This record gives sequence, structure tokens and C-alpha cells, in this order.
Amino acid sequence: MASLQKQRGVALITVLMVFAIATLVAGKVIVGKSIDVRRVNGMINRTQAHYYALAAESLAILALREDDQKDIDDKKQGGQQLPDHLEEPWAMPNIEFEIDNIGKVNVQIVDLNRFYNLNNLRQADGLVNEQELERFRNLLVELRLDNELADNLADWLDADDKELGYLSESDAYLNRSPAYRAANKPMQDISELRLVNGFEPEILAVLLPHITVVNTSGVLALNLNTATTYALATLQEKTSNPFGEGLSLSAAQNIVSERPYDDNKDFDNRSGSRELHTSSKRSGTGNNANAEYGSLAHYTLSSAVFEINIRAHYAGHTAYLTTVVQQQGSGNAAKYVVLSRKETDNSWRLAQFAAAAS
Repeated sequence: MASLQKQRGVALITVLMVFAIATLVAGKVIVGKSIDVRRVNGMINRTQAHYYALAAESLAILALREDDQKDIDDKKQGGQQLPDHLEEPWAMPNIEFEIDNIGKVNVQIVDLNRFYNLNNLRQADGLVNEQELERFRNLLVELRLDNELADNLADWLDADDKELGYLSESDAYLNRSPAYRAANKPMQDISELRLVNGFEPEILAVLLPHITVVNTSGVLALNLNTATTYALATLQEKTSNPFGEGLSLSAAQNIVSERPYDDNKDFDNRSGSRELHTSSKRSGTGNNANAEYGSLAHYTLSSAVFEINIRAHYAGHTAYLTTVVQQQGSGNAAKYVVLSRKETDNSWRLAQFAAAAS
């Protein structure tokens, strides 16, 4: 009898152990499945946020097209074809849209024709554009930075290994740790400037709000209606010398205070135009100025290159998108072509843009 009770006790313990093990295994499976479900849901929500960002990009391009169409309609009705300026709807800062009560999308469009394009320094043949080099020197001078930094940047961009600046070609960079070579080609991103000798963080903090990198052919025209005060200082002052100094800061501020300008005639009638050199080349649109190399000043009253900055929040997940588009063609045949698209948080640049505009 005692033996039977002992066997029953062992059997009960065995059953309890099996049940406990089964419970642990089942619990582990359930937890694993729960984690998998959360992971899948997270992937779905991240993907959804990304597609909302892409949709916002399409909406921003549509807004630019509608602005173009409005200009065309105004011209057909006998009005002036309005240029691009900071009071237009597309230029509103941080436009926000709600998504199904569980998310939102923030969009900000910035025209890049308001900044000096560093790739202006390189000609199509790989040589340094001497007039654009002088323009960049003028910008550095107005910002109270060393204007010899322009030579270091020129070495980074030009096709040869002849040193124009100081320790600014591949031989010098190969002695660094880690070693690297000068690009000797147009810049692809503004962050590349950190690799160029002399462009230390404190220098970049002053310079970045007034420059951009757009990889297009020719010289990117500067929009007088949107350009930062210091970017305007790259334009040539009125002088008979083709390599004259850039606009003074007071002259640039005068141009800013009188805008927006409706058209070239309107600008010519304002006092700010009297500061610019008579050989300044106008571009009909914000696209590349098609003048021969040799003009020290390229300006326009419209923009053609825009940066669309997007932040999409959806169900606790965030997607970032920074897209650069360029208007190609004119009138009803105009279209916007994507030059670059990056899934990066560009809020630090937006803060710089805001600081430069204030």
C-alpha cells in the first residue's frame, strides 16, 4: 500500500513537471510570437510612415506646379508672370498635415537658389572658374573668415592635383588618419565640406547658413527675392573692374529690404539695382545661368531648384525624407526632376536656414 502511494506521488510529480515544462515552452512561444507581432507591426508602421513621406513629397511638387500654373494664368490675364519670393504659399515654414488621427506629416520647401552654390567653382572642363572663386572669396570676407579657404575648396573640386591652396590636395590628405584623397569632382553633399582642409566646425557654423551644394551644370543663379544677405554679397558691386569687390553688406541689406521684386523692370527702378555691376548676368529663370564663364554676378528673380524636407510620424514611428528637385522647361511644358532623395533628418539645416532668414 505504501509502495502504491509512493508510485502515485512520483507520477503526480512527473505530471506536474511535464505540465510546468509545457507551460514554460508555451509561454516562451507566446512571448516570441508577441515579439514577432510587434516587430512586424513596427515594420509595417515604419513602412507606412515612409510612404506617407513619399506622398508628402508628391504633394510638395504639386504645390510647386500649382504656383507655376498660377504665374502662367496671371500672365495670360495680362498680369506680370510673378517671380518666386518668400511670401508665396510654397515658402511657408513647417506645413503640417494630420494622418488619420494617429500621425502627422511636416513639410518645408526651401529654394536653393537663395544660397551660393559651392559647385559653381568648378567648370564643366574640370578647371576652376576664376570669377566664381572670386565670388566665394567675397562671401568669406563678408563673414570675416579667411578668404584663402576658397583656394582649398577649389583644389577639392578641380580635376588636377596642382595645389592652389594650403595642404589641400591628395598628397596632404593621404598623410591624415584615416587617409583619403581630394574628390577632384563636384561635391555631392554639403557635409563633404568637413573633409576640406581649414573648414573646421567653427568655420562651418558661420558659413553653412549661406551656401548649398547642387550638382548641376553651369552656374546656379542667385534669386534676389530669396537670397540671404551674405549670399547677395557674392554679387559684384558697380565698378569698371571685372574682378571688382562683392556687394557691401549694407548694399545687400538694401536689396533685401526692398523685395519682393515683380520683374526685372521693377528691380531696375529700385535703389538696390544701382549697386550691382552693369555686366551682371540675368537668368530668365532660376535655372543655371547660361552666360559664358567670365561674368562675376549671376542673378534671377525666380527659383528652379528646391529642397523638400519631410518628417512623417505614424503610430509612434518616424520617417525622414530630404528631396532636391529641379524645374526643367518652362510654361506648360515645365516639369520637376528629382536630383537626389535621402532618408535623413535635415532639421539641423532647417534651423540654419531659419537663422539666416531672420
